[in-house]
Amino acid sequence: MQNDVAFMPGSKAIVTNKTSADAVKTQTVVPQDYSTTDYSPWGDDNLFPQNVLKDLELNSIALRALEKRKTVHFGRGIIVYREVKDAAGVAQRQPVEDPDVLEFFRINRMNLIWIDLIGSLEMFANGWIEFILNKGKDRINKVYVKDPAYCRVSRMVEPSFRIQKLFYSAQWELNPAKNPGILAEIPMFDPLAYDGIRYKDPNFAYPVFYRSFNKSYYHTTVWNGIRAGGWMDIANKVPRLKQAIMANQMTIKYHIEVPDDYFMNRYPSPDFTKDQRESKKKELLEEMDAFLSDVENSGKSFATFTFYNKFKNEYVSGWKINVIDNKLKDDAYLPDSQAANSEILFAIGVDPCLIGAGIPGGALGAGSGSDKREAFWMLNAEMGVYRQISLEPLYFIRDFNKWDPAIRFDYVTVDTSQTQDQHPTKTEKRIDQNQV
Repeated sequence: MQNDVAFMPGSKAIVTNKTSADAVKTQTVVPQDYSTTDYSPWGDDNLFPQNVLKDLELNSIALRALEKRKTVHFGRGIIVYREVKDAAGVAQRQPVEDPDVLEFFRINRMNLIWIDLIGSLEMFANGWIEFILNKGKDRINKVYVKDPAYCRVSRMVEPSFRIQKLFYSAQWELNPAKNPGILAEIPMFDPLAYDGIRYKDPNFAYPVFYRSFNKSYYHTTVWNGIRAGGWMDIANKVPRLKQAIMANQMTIKYHIEVPDDYFMNRYPSPDFTKDQRESKKKELLEEMDAFLSDVENSGKSFATFTFYNKFKNEYVSGWKINVIDNKLKDDAYLPDSQAANSEILFAIGVDPCLIGAGIPGGALGAGSGSDKREAFWMLNAEMGVYRQISLEPLYFIRDFNKWDPAIRFDYVTVDTSQTQDQHPTKTEKRIDQNQV
């Protein structure tokens, strides 16, 4: 025996001591779970993602901002490359042309389905992928990004205390039963069931998430605070409130006061009958309406006559036209809407100028071109952490399928430089700088 290696000449075998193995297993704790179902409810009513989507469908600002994050995150799509050094020793990105890698990306349409994974992460902070293996269970053949609103995870129970299944259904509102086409069960990836060569199941689900602390089953986006805090509800209620006001309020501009005895004095009996006086009244009112309405009549003067009451020794007023002040102005509740929209954009982390809005609380306008360009690059720079998370499943596929470990993945970012003089490469397209 020497250095933890034993040579056994009889059996011609070598025995080694695996000092690289973990000394202990990591400790696992589970949250208190009062659910009686096999899956853990997502939200108090198990409809959290459905409720989020309902709120977002009423809020174009939030939807557009989340779409902007998704498009900046994805850029021009995924690039597959190796880093090679040029003659000067500078690392350059060389596109991968391995047939098995290119064929995998082509068959699975990776640049198309990965958009949905990024959308899942930006909207819900949770995403799930289903991997279908080959018949030998040693290669991933197909990749499917699942609709996160349809996904629920199994409860952590003994003996493993880990999430073992992904439940998939489009009918969570109806508490679906375990029937084909209604509620599907997909085993969750178990590292202990993979020996580095073959996996025990023909398919499995793979979770991807933006981690939030104190969450064991479902993670929460940073921007969800505007829902929990009520700002999104305010933003969504203002348009409905304005519609109700416009549909139900009486918009009266003038109040015309006519003395009670005006028509009796002007059209006395018996010279005028009652019907004739009513006709004259209607005719005069129509004349007043025509006199006060329409833009051509703005600025006109109006003269009335007063009467002197000899018994009271005072003048009695004649006709009066009072302009009614509209207590509910056209811009009512708009400051509340602007404040709510500002909170929404702050929470999502998108500069207002990127979606055509002005600076919250400032003057109107969408900003200059340089403002947009700088805001874009700042948002793009902040995407590094999120891109590491969304790209991680691709590295998992690489290692599972035994591709070259030197293969790397990234997103191509759109270069927004205005002129060729400002372009970092003047005229070239450079994959090594992650730009096109």
